[in-house]
Amino acid sequence: MTGTITQMQRDRGVGTLLGEDRKIYTFRRSDVREVWFHDLTEGATVAFEAGKNLSATRVCPCSSGTTS
Repeated sequence: MTGTITQMQRDRGVGTLLGEDRKIYTFRRSDVREVWFHDLTEGATVAFEAGKNLSATRVCPCSSGTTS
């Protein structure tokens, strides 16, 4: 599933995102893959797996542009 990061609380190591299903998911620093947590920004598009209780796991940035 994909979504857009809506809020980052860097000091707490948590963030929220709006999934393509229009639900709000929460993720933690340990759920981020492929980049550092601090490299994520609000408004960025990410791919993730929906977990229990509206948590997001395996959060990773979606590549922008075309692949070569």
